[in-house]
Amino acid sequence: MSYPLITLPKGVTWGYSKSPKFSTIVQTPPSGRGQVRATLQTSPVWEFELDWNYLKENGVTTANDFQYLQDFYCTMRGGFGAFLFDPSLYNLERLSVVQDITQPSNGFSGQGDGSTKTFQLYRSSTAPGVATFVEAIQNITLMGGIYINGTLASPGSYTQTNFPAQVTFTTAPASGAAISWAGNYNYLVHFADEKIDPQQFMFELWELKSLRLESVYL
Repeated sequence: MSYPLITLPKGVTWGYSKSPKFSTIVQTPPSGRGQVRATLQTSPVWEFELDWNYLKENGVTTANDFQYLQDFYCTMRGGFGAFLFDPSLYNLERLSVVQDITQPSNGFSGQGDGSTKTFQLYRSSTAPGVATFVEAIQNITLMGGIYINGTLASPGSYTQTNFPAQVTFTTAPASGAAISWAGNYNYLVHFADEKIDPQQFMFELWELKSLRLESVYL
């Protein structure tokens, strides 16, 4: 399955924010004691927001102007269509992992049990030797390699798929073997709103104070 990649207009003076969101079921007894909570998500849904103070109506190229952004929004039918968003293309953040479980951001993705062949790929944030947060990866843009116990696996020993990003080995890794990866990734998202509100403040000059995106939970 393939999805289009949104190209953000460059504009002038634009902002960016990214917020994690979870879903939790909370049950509170009449006494108020012993409240029970259950999470519905192992990874967050990310909410992104961008704003532009200056967008040309007719840029040098269609990917740099307001009309392109509005046309892309209409092509997606507002919040209906899914597309790819890669903040790293605009130096907004670094979307890559390294194969090293001692690093704060890395690609540790699980342990073999001798029979499981398919593993979800994760980005994990760790204290020394202890995973404290994992984020399931949706789409790999550059595969740097799959590792078993820190040793690079032969590309012919596995297949990799996206949405969500998973690796399937020809032979199941041995029990206790650490599975990790290195590479770059991006997000599958929808527009979070069914309308956008651009404002023309001068001839052929526009501002867009809020364009919200929400990652797809796979």
